[in-house]
Amino acid sequence: MLVLVVLWGAFFLINFNVAMMIPLLPFIQQSVGLSTWQAGWILAAFPVTAMISNLLLGPWIDRLGRKRFIVLGTTACTVVFLLTAAARNASTLIVCRALVGAFMPMVGASVFAAIADYIPPEDRARVTGYVTTAAPVAFLLSMSLGMLLGGLLAWQAPLIVVACFAGALAISAAQLPPTSVGALANAPVTTQTYVARLRSLSGGRETQLVFLAYLSWSAAVFVFLGLYPTWIVQRGLIGHGPGSIGAMLFLGEVGGLFGALLAGRLANLFVHPLNLCAIAALVTAIVVFSVPLGHDRVVFQAAAYVSFAFGRDLMLALILGGSMLLIPASQRGSLNAVLNAIYQTGATAGALIGAWLYGMRSTFMLNASVSSCLFVVCGFSLWLISSTAQRPLDSAIDVK
Repeated sequence: MLVLVVLWGAFFLINFNVAMMIPLLPFIQQSVGLSTWQAGWILAAFPVTAMISNLLLGPWIDRLGRKRFIVLGTTACTVVFLLTAAARNASTLIVCRALVGAFMPMVGASVFAAIADYIPPEDRARVTGYVTTAAPVAFLLSMSLGMLLGGLLAWQAPLIVVACFAGALAISAAQLPPTSVGALANAPVTTQTYVARLRSLSGGRETQLVFLAYLSWSAAVFVFLGLYPTWIVQRGLIGHGPGSIGAMLFLGEVGGLFGALLAGRLANLFVHPLNLCAIAALVTAIVVFSVPLGHDRVVFQAAAYVSFAFGRDLMLALILGGSMLLIPASQRGSLNAVLNAIYQTGATAGALIGAWLYGMRSTFMLNASVSSCLFVVCGFSLWLISSTAQRPLDSAIDVK
């Protein structure tokens, strides 16, 4: 039970950290006086350093043990979250987010590898399913609590809460048994280790299309979502307080939770799960494009955000699960590391592009248009894959 609690909590922390700064940005801007460009860099600082950290840490985690890095990463993040709450200017905030990007991958790159360390083979699929439910729950709570606590108390409140959670997680992870010697890599970490990992980028056509689709998806999400709460507070729903806006975001993230939970069942209705993902991308593109047209209409915004979150989390589950069907089982670990790096790249680009577009036109129309186009690129790439790929026998998406 302790293993499941720690791993679920670790995956929750990873995803909560990714999303929590988005709803806090409008309140940080009011308190610290950020420009739109500075706000974009606060969002981008984490994925920039996390992308590098993900690629560098993997071999060392396999060599020294997953438990050690989970404890180290959560302890370091506890300190940095508290330093972030104490920040009083944009430069300090950006540095703190970059430090979280350096330490959080110690946790992120260890979670699913640790399942194999502690869980028998016959139970790993079930436990993996339990752990992945932490992602939509984290998005649900981070968006709604960020808006509520940030607006009604102070923007520092969610950071203090997550610091306490990370500290408790570090203490709990320290109680886990050490990684067995037989599960550790014994080869030295050299330049050739990294070269071999980066070569996985030069896969076949289908894998390359997955990379393009995932890059487009992550950029589309952050072009839209990065400044959406700021637009809602400043222009989209003027006159509505943080309580009602927080409730709207909470409702939307419930839609995201259902998207993740229903992904497997809905995918079984299609020849290949990426067929459904391609359709979801095109529908989400239409929803995103319509968002600026419904400003000052809270019911419209609530329905649009529910639809966006449902499509976002449905697509995430299908892309990650469907991509694993395209390669042999022995290569799935390398593919997962590359996908992590691609996600960080797309998130960085999306955050910066979203800030630049919002600075050009605060009606949010440019953000919605560019995000919509990126979702179309994602859908088209997935459709090219699914139109030629056969559905394998060992489905990687099995949500019970």
